[in-house]
Amino acid sequence: MNPRWSWRTGTGLAASAGATALVMLVASPATASPLFCGAGRGLTAQVAVQGALDDAQNSAQSEGFYGPCTLSGEPQIFEVFDDPYFGHIFRAQVTVTCQA
Repeated sequence: MNPRWSWRTGTGLAASAGATALVMLVASPATASPLFCGAGRGLTAQVAVQGALDDAQNSAQSEGFYGPCTLSGEPQIFEVFDDPYFGHIFRAQVTVTCQA
């Protein structure tokens, strides 16, 4: 038997090749969807969140992601009582992932 190609060597090479292929598949940038952040404001919290979603979808479309978008986490809503231009308004921030 050739000592350079023993059973242990073949098994180790096969395992490392499989692990490398798995890491390359999982970490492939083509399959990963980046996060897009959007912000909006409105007289109600719902209007502010919808504006933030529209902003995030526009950002995704500018990068070539025209598929449906899903929220990543909860929207952040901030109530502002002393805005210099609008007085009492809501501001919202959302983070989404979109499919290509």
